[in-house]
Amino acid sequence: MNRFKKMVQAGEQPIGTFIGSASALMTEACAAAGFDYIIIDNEHSPIEAETSAQLIMAAESKGITPFCRVREISRPAVLKLLDVGAQGLIVPCVKNVDEVRKLVEYTKYSPIGQRGFCPTRKDGWGYGIPLDVQGTMSYFNDNVLLIPQCETVEALSCIEEIAALDGVDGIFIGPFDLSISMGIPGCFDLPEFKAALERIKNACHRAGKICMLFTMTPEGVVDGFSKGYDSMTMSIDLSLFIKSAKETLDEIHSKQ
Repeated sequence: MNRFKKMVQAGEQPIGTFIGSASALMTEACAAAGFDYIIIDNEHSPIEAETSAQLIMAAESKGITPFCRVREISRPAVLKLLDVGAQGLIVPCVKNVDEVRKLVEYTKYSPIGQRGFCPTRKDGWGYGIPLDVQGTMSYFNDNVLLIPQCETVEALSCIEEIAALDGVDGIFIGPFDLSISMGIPGCFDLPEFKAALERIKNACHRAGKICMLFTMTPEGVVDGFSKGYDSMTMSIDLSLFIKSAKETLDEIHSKQ
């Protein structure tokens, strides 16, 4: 079973981070640091499906859940990441219900969607999961999560309908782009922005779906969990490295 999904169902609070470095070693290091999952970023980094496969293997080897953020809403962008073993997809720049219906079609097997069937790395090329075709389809429908992002005012305007769609497993809130789309860039403390976040979270929970939120800080993680978000994604691997390295160097310089 998808470890991330199991944690959420058990009432635990998984914490993840983005991988933009294209490094399997960095992925393993994130696992060693204690993250529960990573999101391999095919949108804001040079990473593509072939590199994603290597990072997925690194995550699997350390027992953490590998998500991928897709580069666009298209069948090839979705299917390649699923076939190399992504256990969940984060989908950026969603704007309407029809786009999400297409994502369900690409991501989920029949009878929920129309995902193309082929033995690939995700099932050991037909030998890794000893199930028949229907069993394989059911397994991946249950264990591969489709999580559109809410980061546009268009998606926000119909978030209740999006969250309620069969085949959608949750919503990932991108606060930076959402605030920009709302015309209040980075103004996270404004009442209208806080109300938007609450609306998204409530839509997810009324539909029995997962709500994930991104933050750059540890304080943001603690605050998010205190407000009832199911999972918090903190920062980016390279940002975390820079922060840690800078703090170490500042400590050295302070003692010279």
